[in-house]
Amino acid sequence: MSHEMDDGTAERPGEHEATGSEIERAADEGGSSGLPAGVGDEQLSFKYRAMRSMFRGSIRAAHRPTVTGITNVPKTGPVIIASNHRSFADSIYLSALSPRRVSFMAKAEYFERRNTVNKMVGGFMSAVGAFPVERGSAAAAVKALETGEEILRAGGVFGIYPEGTRSRDGSIGEGKTGAAELAIRTGATIVPVGIVGTEDVMPVDANAPQPKTFSMTFGKAIPAPPRAHPAGPQRREVTEQIMSAIRALVEEAEAERDAKRRR
Repeated sequence: MSHEMDDGTAERPGEHEATGSEIERAADEGGSSGLPAGVGDEQLSFKYRAMRSMFRGSIRAAHRPTVTGITNVPKTGPVIIASNHRSFADSIYLSALSPRRVSFMAKAEYFERRNTVNKMVGGFMSAVGAFPVERGSAAAAVKALETGEEILRAGGVFGIYPEGTRSRDGSIGEGKTGAAELAIRTGATIVPVGIVGTEDVMPVDANAPQPKTFSMTFGKAIPAPPRAHPAGPQRREVTEQIMSAIRALVEEAEAERDAKRRR
């Protein structure tokens, strides 16, 4: 059974969970910014902290999330955050609640700033180092992974959804091998993440988030293996390891959520 902390998150017994101040300290101590090449860290530092503080406060107030496993994220060095994906809000919540700055590839339309909400989201995405990617373009996908590699080689944190797209029914699909390849190329540590409940917070095609809770679990780190030959089987093996870890985190969180509902 979880109990709530003063900052609106919840803690599971037997685990040290991050309060808001602890996450802030971890981010302050967390090494490289993880921003795409060419983006000035000093220029974005204030924007990042201000936007993250605003989004984190609103997330805690509206959703009272359970955030588990913060200490599994290495404080320094290249890290790949590999998560399941159920909602548009996942990238925002991961960026706001992670102990280090996480750069995601994001759909180009998020940066178009057509209305007030879009402007806020676009501003936050830019502040945390997210970068736009055109959907449906193989060249753009390749460029996005190249940018991810730059971030990792600079010692930063790159967020990726190995399934490649949102799950419409909550199930965990087959993972694509991009995250594994990046880890093998750069030596980045992989941290699997299981997110449950954001599909209720921000359902597909919803215009605004709903005041419902969600959980985010950072799993045990997976070290990148040295390059093996042939490369294909190794990429698939690492990908299966990542997806198995994500699946286990999601299943555990769903079981706990169901148990709470039955009480």
